[in-house]
Amino acid sequence: MGDFEKSHDFKVVIVGGSVAGLVLAHSLHKAGIDYIVLEGRDHIDPQVGASIGLFSNGSRILDQLGVFKSILECTEPLKWYDMLTGQGDLVRRDDSLQLIEARTGYPVTFLERRQVLQKLHQLAPEQSKILTSKKVISVRTLPDGVEVHCGDGSIFTGDIVAGADGVHSQIRREMWRHAKSDGALKHLKNDEKAMFADYRCLYGMSSPVPGLRETSIYRTFNKNWSFLVVVGKDERCFWFVFEKLSRTYRLPNLPRYTESDQAEFVKPFMKRHVSQGVTFEALWHRKTAATLAALEEAQYQHWTYGRFVCLGDSIHKMTPNIGQGGNWAIESAAALTNKLYAMMRTTQRPSFVEVCDTLSDYEQSRQVRTKEVCTMAGFATRLEAFDKFWHKLMALYVVPRAGDMLVDVHCQSVAGAHMLDFLPPPELSLRQDTIFQAVEFDRRGLHVAWRVLGATPLLAFCFAARHTLEPTGSVLVANQDAKAVQVAMLSHLGDFFPLQVIALIESARRGNSMGIAALWPLFVLAGYWGSTAYALPVYFFLQYILSPPSRYTAADNRLVPTNYARSAVAATVMGYFLLVAYGAASQQKYAVYAHWYLLPTFMAVLHPLFASFLTNTTFTDRVQNPRADMKYLLVSYTMSGIFTAITHVYSWALSPWGLTNILSILTRLRQGTLLLEEIGPEKSIQRHHVLMLGSGLFWTLLHLWDLKSTGRLKAGWLKVVGALVSMLVMFGPGTALVLGWAWREAVLARKTAPH
Repeated sequence: MGDFEKSHDFKVVIVGGSVAGLVLAHSLHKAGIDYIVLEGRDHIDPQVGASIGLFSNGSRILDQLGVFKSILECTEPLKWYDMLTGQGDLVRRDDSLQLIEARTGYPVTFLERRQVLQKLHQLAPEQSKILTSKKVISVRTLPDGVEVHCGDGSIFTGDIVAGADGVHSQIRREMWRHAKSDGALKHLKNDEKAMFADYRCLYGMSSPVPGLRETSIYRTFNKNWSFLVVVGKDERCFWFVFEKLSRTYRLPNLPRYTESDQAEFVKPFMKRHVSQGVTFEALWHRKTAATLAALEEAQYQHWTYGRFVCLGDSIHKMTPNIGQGGNWAIESAAALTNKLYAMMRTTQRPSFVEVCDTLSDYEQSRQVRTKEVCTMAGFATRLEAFDKFWHKLMALYVVPRAGDMLVDVHCQSVAGAHMLDFLPPPELSLRQDTIFQAVEFDRRGLHVAWRVLGATPLLAFCFAARHTLEPTGSVLVANQDAKAVQVAMLSHLGDFFPLQVIALIESARRGNSMGIAALWPLFVLAGYWGSTAYALPVYFFLQYILSPPSRYTAADNRLVPTNYARSAVAATVMGYFLLVAYGAASQQKYAVYAHWYLLPTFMAVLHPLFASFLTNTTFTDRVQNPRADMKYLLVSYTMSGIFTAITHVYSWALSPWGLTNILSILTRLRQGTLLLEEIGPEKSIQRHHVLMLGSGLFWTLLHLWDLKSTGRLKAGWLKVVGALVSMLVMFGPGTALVLGWAWREAVLARKTAPH
């Protein structure tokens, strides 16, 4: 009896004692659904030289099933990753595998596939339901179920049959046969031709090889071939040799290979480098098992028909370069169980239509992400074998300089992974700062359409500026002798200070890499020919739309390198100093005010220059301490707030609406000596200031709205708006803006578990 009591005799016949099949058996047991597993081979764990990589999306489900810790004992977490050319030159070495573990809560591991099968079999709660030597030859459909016939004459009945019998699936063929006889499945002909092979692969295992580090991955890239070597526990080596075939093969003409073919295959690879100091020859002479096979690829449109359903390699076959084949099979087993469990909670005895609808829901729930990962795996295979010239450029020059882009892509893929919905998520997956914890917030976030709609008022700021203001340059040099202009510009530059500090911080933030934040100086420069009050709302609009909270799902993507966090204010101050120095040396009166739009350009150069003199601890911080920047950021925000508050109060005191001048105005009004035109500063500059800072404040509120919608920001709107308005009234818009941004920073960095 499973973890949930059975209310009827609904039964699943699982064909194939594969990883997918055994995980499905464990999952069905947890769901209280009856099953039987039929494996055609004599042993559940044959030795064919196959290995399996486990990533968080697979490990999390194994953890739910209670088998992960036992499997983990057979392996060691992988830590280092080397990329090499075919000549053995090191292209890149990084700790991206450790970063994946920090982000997901689960280590990347590699071990023999048979070890996983052994553990799944040994820990199966009902081993008597896992049968070997049961090669399925046909399936007969009944009015109320299926009848599965084996080669030894035995027959098994159930409500549905699940094909977890691998790439050459008999159940898939039987499903097609029944669909053909019924004249069903619109795109069946496409599915029958879906499997193809552009590459072949020799995969195997070797005993320890001197020169290859334990817990490391080595990848060698070259034209038409590549190596993948994984060194696991006790320096056991798992390796793959990929080679492009002379042409594309399709079913039923996929090539088959013998041991003599292996001997011929390895000859040109013996002296080729798998690491800087080790050639493939060292691995080959220490091999304990090896298999040469065509590297099949297939994405099928139909995963189910009637009472048939497929999962694992039988329905989504991908190349092994990204290590997701086994994990995707585990996910599919969990997704299928979820659908069956939900069905069984609503009916005592599901009808044929209900069964078909449930299996169709499973198919639809998996197809989009599966298509993406199969495409990604095929792309990786071709990238590493330099299939096209641009693949070579990307592999050797783009990827090595792309930081943690590959980790971002991987984490984005697994963040939406299926797990067993009826079981609680494992503790490891909800460990602080994991993407699985953060994604619970992000799922509650605003849809992109709501975000666009919410940001639309920023375009109204832009429209207002476009139709009411003169170009920035002309405004700043006009009426230069008016004291009101000087006071207004002092206030303007003071309030611009925190905006500039925020822009520098955002451009350095890891999650904004290659994003719009780096274009801030261009938008300010564009404002010179139009208006900054026109250009900056456009920047705010685009930055908001392109920077949802999910961009910082991983804690290290919120991180600002500490050397940049420490130097943001210093770079801004120096930029202002250079502007003042330029003004002092210039023959043009008020050149400071006329050329302030150059400030972001100065600082875009100064910031990395200043940061280069400070120690960059990002390499360790991103894995071990993703909040290392917080103390420096809070200092930067505080200093910016103080600076802009001082300039605001000083400008207010000097302005026609300052306390001294208001008293003077009141006195002169009483005496009747005040001229009407003496009231107020230069209107155009004032409007620039109001529109620019007003749009900036609204932009800040939008980001706080994001955090409210995801449940991260707990404070009510009355408190949020009240705090910002209080700062606005007392110390000006710049202070209110930087307060809001510091608040956002603190919420993003907060250690809070979802409820």
